[in-house]
Amino acid sequence: MHDNEIIEGIIAEFKGLAKHPRPSHHEKAVSDYIVSRLHELGVTDVIQDDVYNIVANVPATKGCESWPRTVLQGHMDMVCVAKPGVDFDPLTSEIKLVREGNILRADGTSLGADDGIAVALSLYLIQQDIQHGPLRLIFTIDEETGMTGAMNLDPKHVQDVKYIINCDSEDIGMLGVGSAGSVHTHFHRPIHWQQPAGKQAFTIEAKDFVGGHSGETINRGKSNAIKALSLALRRIAQAGVAYTLASIDGGVAANAIPSQASTVIVTADEKAEAAIKQAVQEEQAQIAEVYGSVETKAQFIVEGADVPEKTFSAEDTKAIVNLLNILHCGVFAMNQTLPKLPDLSANIGTIRTEADTVAIQYFPRASSDGRLREFVLSLPVFAELTGCTLDLATPEPAWAENPKSKLVPLFADVYREEAGRDPRIEAMHGGLETGYLFSMNQDLDIISVGPTTHDIHSADESVELDTVALLTRIVAKALGKLDK
Repeated sequence: MHDNEIIEGIIAEFKGLAKHPRPSHHEKAVSDYIVSRLHELGVTDVIQDDVYNIVANVPATKGCESWPRTVLQGHMDMVCVAKPGVDFDPLTSEIKLVREGNILRADGTSLGADDGIAVALSLYLIQQDIQHGPLRLIFTIDEETGMTGAMNLDPKHVQDVKYIINCDSEDIGMLGVGSAGSVHTHFHRPIHWQQPAGKQAFTIEAKDFVGGHSGETINRGKSNAIKALSLALRRIAQAGVAYTLASIDGGVAANAIPSQASTVIVTADEKAEAAIKQAVQEEQAQIAEVYGSVETKAQFIVEGADVPEKTFSAEDTKAIVNLLNILHCGVFAMNQTLPKLPDLSANIGTIRTEADTVAIQYFPRASSDGRLREFVLSLPVFAELTGCTLDLATPEPAWAENPKSKLVPLFADVYREEAGRDPRIEAMHGGLETGYLFSMNQDLDIISVGPTTHDIHSADESVELDTVALLTRIVAKALGKLDK
């Protein structure tokens, strides 16, 4: 296989996926397409389960029938976001691919290489004349918001498996050997609507923050637009300006560091504008001091607005600002044995003003299930102190490193042969479905690999095509060596 041939082949398969919108919880169309595509390629043993996961069995090549069964695994959903002003409906709009030399991106939206490349690579590989044992393709739904696809996968599909090659990593030079557990948490604060107590309203917007993945990039010195906005609101109160919130919204997903957030406030103080702008400028200066080397474009915009018909009560306003202030964002602690790996982190992912509540998604991660359980114990206290209800989803399990892995040294050797350099062997702070698969069968030998992607979960997402080709060659060669 030559690189140009590989790239063209995988882009062709990826284009098929891009025609089918696939935000989390809306995967039926893309799942149906993948089933149809598998049938076109001659794969007859295909299962589409009740939640639209796909399990497809590909027979071993001649002479390899007795080899252990290996799984190629990825997910079909994606985080759908668009740049301001881009006409994009995540439920109906196709992803418009743009190739610029070695870079593949989308036209004003997220790309979906996370994790469409895994699906495209798998579809491409089964068309090639390569050696492999019994092969199983597992494509799951809803990895990005709840991993309900992996959660609802019938465990029987991994009981007769020895090796799993997950293709959801984000750096070609890294071989993943472990992943973080996490838990989706939802705070809800009831809103007691009232008539505006003032005649002045202002929109305050935190914008142009870097954003990005809340696992893999949480330790890169980024700020959080929702958190920054809440700190600005705290400064306004400390400046003596009495105000009530009329709305507060921001973020796109629990596992994405928000790049934008905005609020509308109402005040009776006719001289408040200068104090508000001064307080916001102080927070802007604070961000520059703390995050300036990373958040080079982050800014606040304060503008006068029409007074809305209703606002939150003063008590609601104080409770929401207080909750956002006390919810820590970023890394809590680093791993003691792997010093570059965060051990515990959390992210305020979204905030929404709804009909009668303000809803906040808060997303903690930890490298061990015990560490996560310990952290979660404190969250009901925050809810109680701020008059919120708290909903805790079922925790997503961590995937612990296997010191007896045969896959890891094999992939390391193949990587050296194909890339001419040593790979990094690391656990990751991002959540992977491998945690669920591992919990179903503790004897599984698992590795996570992937091409080099940039700015995933953002409208600037891209993938380096030469790394897609390299990954394909590595996986193909490794499959030919899994004879025991």
